[in-house]
Amino acid sequence: MNKNVLIVLAGAVLVAVLVAVMVQVMMGGKEEAVIQEARINVLVAVQDLKIGQELNDGDLRWQPWPKSSMFPGAVRQLDEQPASEALEGRLARNIAKGEPVMKSALLGQAKGNFVAASLAPGMRAMAIDVKAASMVSGFIGPGDFVDVILTYKVNVRSADDDPSVAKSLALSLDNTATETILQNVKILAVDQSAERATDDKIKVGKTVTLALSAQDAERLTLAADMGDLNLVLRGVGDDATLERKWPTVSDARLTSIKEEVYEEMDRARKESGATSNTVRIYSGNSVQAVPTR
Repeated sequence: MNKNVLIVLAGAVLVAVLVAVMVQVMMGGKEEAVIQEARINVLVAVQDLKIGQELNDGDLRWQPWPKSSMFPGAVRQLDEQPASEALEGRLARNIAKGEPVMKSALLGQAKGNFVAASLAPGMRAMAIDVKAASMVSGFIGPGDFVDVILTYKVNVRSADDDPSVAKSLALSLDNTATETILQNVKILAVDQSAERATDDKIKVGKTVTLALSAQDAERLTLAADMGDLNLVLRGVGDDATLERKWPTVSDARLTSIKEEVYEEMDRARKESGATSNTVRIYSGNSVQAVPTR
């Protein structure tokens, strides 16, 4: 075999190798293109997320996922939808970094202790007995915010013989007082339901579970033994806490009848020339000595 034949054969082999490599590259590129076309963006966690955590911007991202490996419950991207708008709420379980986040992982979408998982760090859940009048005729439901009012009996007396002191006490308090002890408290559940009913039926519960700080839970426990509790429904978005700038509402202050009686007694005493500074008021079998000055 001469030299020219060897050169031709070597060139043919080289061309064949080059063609094979090009075919392999082209086939590989097509396969890669097919794989890319068969992927769908699904929602995954950017970092480890804890149970009860509220989803915020930066917690989730879109990740390409093989279409052939799609699973039920996956949250898919719609058009150019941002990841932060795909899911909102609190988590019912822990989510690992890179794990797909499904709707079933949110409170209200999965079975479990919704109340415990929905509590913010440092908060406590406490239930109180209620009735129609104390829970706004059943219009209070999970997710609403309320103020808590305590009505209680108290007896204040003074050993001071000064008539002005006795008169001041009588004008301020007789037997009963009421005041707001808690403001802007979240309703977690009514009876055993932590979700608001989807129908329009009004439900009057027997118990209401509230989200409270540890200190407020102690205050509410004591208040439940002191007197009657009423829940006052707040408007949607009204989270203002009012600073108390008014005296405690009491039975003596609720009406002005005592002040009118004192004024009338003073007028009568002055007109009659009476020197006594005490007037006795008879009501049934009780007698109350009222100082006039």
